[in-house]
Amino acid sequence: MGLNNEYRDDALYADETIDPHENDDDPDDREILLDPETWHDWHSEDLLNMWMGMQAYLADRGMTTTLMNSARFNDFCEFVRFFSV
Repeated sequence: MGLNNEYRDDALYADETIDPHENDDDPDDREILLDPETWHDWHSEDLLNMWMGMQAYLADRGMTTTLMNSARFNDFCEFVRFFSV
């Protein structure tokens, strides 16, 4: 069962003037580039969850002294931001 279901589209878009597969390129929906501090504030909960999950994973496997032993939370946030832009 795929995501593009023609029967669902027929029921939702009975009007022939509407194309259900039309790409809506609204300029207001574009990605807004945030400065580092605002980006960190916006994603702080997700970043903290990822950081704590990685720390728990490393601790459970006894790898805290081999991997990321000198990494800090701010370093992790900068790393993630660098690869998300």
